[in-house]
Amino acid sequence: MAIPGQTISNPITGETLTFLQTAQMTGGAFLEFLLVLKPGSIVPMKHVHTEQDEIFGVISGMVNVEVGAKKFVIKPGETILMKKGIPHRWWNNPETSSELNVRFIPAKNTEEFFEEIFALASLGKTKNNGAPTFMQAAGMCGKYDIYHPWIPVFLQKTVSRFVNLFDIRKLT
Repeated sequence: MAIPGQTISNPITGETLTFLQTAQMTGGAFLEFLLVLKPGSIVPMKHVHTEQDEIFGVISGMVNVEVGAKKFVIKPGETILMKKGIPHRWWNNPETSSELNVRFIPAKNTEEFFEEIFALASLGKTKNNGAPTFMQAAGMCGKYDIYHPWIPVFLQKTVSRFVNLFDIRKLT
């Protein structure tokens, strides 16, 4: 369980996250954290949340965001909403670090996702770009409401249930 003030890092993607308001603190209404990005940090793949909105507020630096087919450059003082159901991804400016306030509405179990994927990356158990392996992603998608945008969600949920039911990830 995330604790306010707890900081976790992903050495592969260059993300450092500090929990500000946890799901427990907000009664599940939202999760809020400070995200610090090294120059060139990138989320490894475009993804979609079916039940959550994601909001970025840039404090310093410049962050590139793709929401659907539209690309944006978000600067200090600017905010962008990535609505549930819309595929999105982001990448940091390669010349400078960036600092963002990030909010997921509702919180769901998103803290656990970041704790799990950052731990896997720290142990060298993700792909080289920080993305989860196929079996990791299969287990995580339904568990955390993070889906690949080009594979039908119902199919990903079905595979995720199967993988988690039999805990197949431990076999690989």
